[in-house]
Amino acid sequence: MPVQPCRKVFCVAFLLALAGGCATPEAPVVVAPAPVVTPPPKPTELTAEAAAALQAAEQSVIEARVRRALWTTAVEELNKARAAAKVFDSVATLTHAREAATLCDLSIKQLAAPPVKW
Repeated sequence: MPVQPCRKVFCVAFLLALAGGCATPEAPVVVAPAPVVTPPPKPTELTAEAAAALQAAEQSVIEARVRRALWTTAVEELNKARAAAKVFDSVATLTHAREAATLCDLSIKQLAAPPVKW
């Protein structure tokens, strides 16, 4: 039995309506704005305590060098303190400078100790 032309048009119109007219547009995705996180400001100078400790360590190294009692570990600690001071890390500068000064004091005190015979 042949299909009537009216039915063909109806079927085509129905299929077109299904394909295009019934589809609902996607809802827009709402993205919440990310919270603004500001990084902590980078220090621009050393604390007074760290600067004083670095200066004292440099003087201790000079004194130990003059007395010919300078230990290489004291120089290494002083170099670490100077490197930390360049990036304004007060805590590391203070720690390494104190260690350098302590090592210099010990090396100078060692001069007063009697020599050990093995």
